[in-house]
Amino acid sequence: MEYFSAFIVFVCGEIAGLLFFPILTHYLGPQNVSAWNIKAILKGVLERLVLFTALLHDYPQILIAFAALKLGTRLHHEEGSDISNTYFLLGNLMSIFIAIVAAIIAKKIWA
Repeated sequence: MEYFSAFIVFVCGEIAGLLFFPILTHYLGPQNVSAWNIKAILKGVLERLVLFTALLHDYPQILIAFAALKLGTRLHHEEGSDISNTYFLLGNLMSIFIAIVAAIIAKKIWA
């Protein structure tokens, strides 16, 4: 039952993300890019699921690994990129925030 409630909390966080990220893409994202890119959405859901699961089980070190992975992939694709640093930073911070808040809420429900 605990994991079912955690799943519901995670899904609610993803719904919030589906509302926020298209707005972010519209105002700060690259020109002529759809906010509803299924690959980007699924990648974001997977990222937040990994963060959420690790935080739920008291492994905050995942934040360091997440930052290293994001930085490494960002540096690799930096040349010729249309993605602004502000867009990249806000998107990642919001993704982390959603996962952290969802983990906190799920833990409160478990208590």
